[in-house]
Amino acid sequence: MKTTSIILSILLLSSCYTYQTFDPEEYVAEMTKNTNHSANSNERSRSKANISDLRRARQNPNQNAASSSVEISKEEVEALKTKQQANIEDKVAIDPSTIKLTDVIKTDQFYKVDSQGKEYTIEAKQWKADTLYAVVKGTEKELKFHKNDISSFKIRKFSKGKSDALTVVAYAMGGVAAFLLLK
Repeated sequence: MKTTSIILSILLLSSCYTYQTFDPEEYVAEMTKNTNHSANSNERSRSKANISDLRRARQNPNQNAASSSVEISKEEVEALKTKQQANIEDKVAIDPSTIKLTDVIKTDQFYKVDSQGKEYTIEAKQWKADTLYAVVKGTEKELKFHKNDISSFKIRKFSKGKSDALTVVAYAMGGVAAFLLLK
């Protein structure tokens, strides 16, 4: 019974979040991934507009626009695809050395910050010029960090592996409890 209560308390107190050190290359990859998703949706809407323009241009003036079923030639579609690929290649890559601390640390998120030799677990509240106003986790103590005082920081991220492990252990404990009750 004692070991069961210890295991249960560990499961209840553990979190699925971990703190990972900030990696500029990973941040750049996430940013380019996010910009590519929005750029892809913009390109899709542009290509749909281009196709409808081509249909209107090839349409007979005597036909009704709603009832027309004009096919677009393969050459025109290929020209549109090459134009879209050229637009994708023209995008500028983000240099990891130009990333600002104020862009990475966002408000209302948790971080572990190393400042002047001490490590604080904080919730970022707001940036005022070059100063970060934050609340220490677990207290109401508000601290101010100048961006030059922050030597390193870790970002709080959800850990899928840890979550899956906790779920498996919880189901196993539920199965054992059901087995023991039915026995």
